[in-house]
Amino acid sequence: MSKDYEQMELDTRKELDKAVSELAVETIGTVQEMIQRCGEAPAPVRNRHEAYGIAAEHLAKVLDSAKSIKNDCATLLGTLSDPNYPAIEATSSIVNSTVHAARILLIAAAEMRRTLDNLYIAENRETRTPMDDYIDGTGEFEEAPADEA
Repeated sequence: MSKDYEQMELDTRKELDKAVSELAVETIGTVQEMIQRCGEAPAPVRNRHEAYGIAAEHLAKVLDSAKSIKNDCATLLGTLSDPNYPAIEATSSIVNSTVHAARILLIAAAEMRRTLDNLYIAENRETRTPMDDYIDGTGEFEEAPADEA
């Protein structure tokens, strides 16, 4: 007795979170396209060592931008005890730092997406067999030489 069931998913996130997630995915795709169109597009990733290098490079930039936000928040914290200290400037610095961090994160996400796509192709190419190429229509079989008896 076999019954067909449809797997359903209940998304309990707030509408704003859903919309921002969709916007982020779209924006990452747009940034990825912009990187490909610019004259400085990086070479395809050929192995996991290159993938790690790219990830480490972007992690350093992300951590640096997070450090800037942390420092700006510390400056704002300092305004709490001193009413003469300009909180507006400190808050403005946080806005600027978070916008900079968002840019860094979008580029990092787009580059890691490209890296994932390239690495997937590179690692699957290493494990492909001639039969995989034949099935895809990209390979050919050669006729075996006839045995002379």
